[in-house]
Amino acid sequence: MGFCCVDQPRFRSLIPPIAVVTAPIAYVRFHGRNAEKWWNHQEAWERYDYQYTEEELREWVPKIRQMDQEATLTLAYANNHWQGQAVGTATMLQRLLEEAM
Repeated sequence: MGFCCVDQPRFRSLIPPIAVVTAPIAYVRFHGRNAEKWWNHQEAWERYDYQYTEEELREWVPKIRQMDQEATLTLAYANNHWQGQAVGTATMLQRLLEEAM
């Protein structure tokens, strides 16, 4: 069984941003860090209304690289989908990972 590594707001009640490979497929999910709307929102999409900074995504580059060494396949999924922000997240993360090669 695989573990989903998650990036989300840094609340004590949520899983911290750890990178663990427990199966042949490694999986990282970027929810966004909209702490203000994570628990207090009118609509479900509000918690995912977040644009990652380059610095925030850069934190994950060495973690994803390590996971990729341990797994057969490593997947990263951007779930900050409101207004297409996931596309920007995925594009920036891809660039950062390519630069790190």
